[in-house]
Amino acid sequence: MSKSTNRRKSIAIALAVLGVAGLSLASAAQLNLTQTNSVQSASLALNADCQGTAAITVTFAPPARAGGAYFSNNVTLSGIDSGCFDKKYKLALLDKDGLVVGTEQAPATTISASTLTYPLTVGQDTIVRTVALTIYS
Repeated sequence: MSKSTNRRKSIAIALAVLGVAGLSLASAAQLNLTQTNSVQSASLALNADCQGTAAITVTFAPPARAGGAYFSNNVTLSGIDSGCFDKKYKLALLDKDGLVVGTEQAPATTISASTLTYPLTVGQDTIVRTVALTIYS
């Protein structure tokens, strides 16, 4: 009688383990792990597709004299697609090492025109190597 009881206990435990494993697999099968949005810095949904394939042109203003030196007093980004209007954005000017020159520009407003113009301080234009524009929602 004890062999029969032990066998029943073993079968009951085996069935319980299989049941828990089956429930775990069934639950995992119900998870939706598909991400539909692009993610930057694990927190912001990207909207790079609003620009399409058109390039954004970056130009520095013609040099103006300040003291004993000439410098560009602003940088202009043009050719921003209307699909990007009403999106938030950040602009960073980077040097040859990829470090931010001055402070990152993060206006409280959204893009509302195809051209953005930012003022530069004296000397920034001579060390800027990259203009990084991030458009997000």
